[in-house]
Amino acid sequence: MSLPADLVDLLETARELFRARLQPAVPAELRFEAAMIANAMAIVARAAAGRVPGAAETEGLRRLYPEAADAPVETLRRRLVADIRAGRMDAAGSRLAAYVLRPRVSERLALSDPEYRTGL
Repeated sequence: MSLPADLVDLLETARELFRARLQPAVPAELRFEAAMIANAMAIVARAAAGRVPGAAETEGLRRLYPEAADAPVETLRRRLVADIRAGRMDAAGSRLAAYVLRPRVSERLALSDPEYRTGL
């Protein structure tokens, strides 16, 4: 998902205002919820800015299932999950599955918490 830069800036400005002016005034019993709102706004801003492309996962899924390369990515994800659960991944398949899943996990971590460092 990618939005025009001015809309991303608007969301980031709203989050900064929320954190600087409103969040400190929130009663103690609502601080957790206020922090969740601020974090959600940051995640959406990063996603809207197109900072997490997802192309590596898509390419990996299409390589894993070349006969279904035209299928939607979500369909290929479900197929991979079903294959893993059914034990249809041999040693080579599990290495390829890890190759496919590693970018997705890394990208989701980067989206949720860009400061999180991982050895993936």
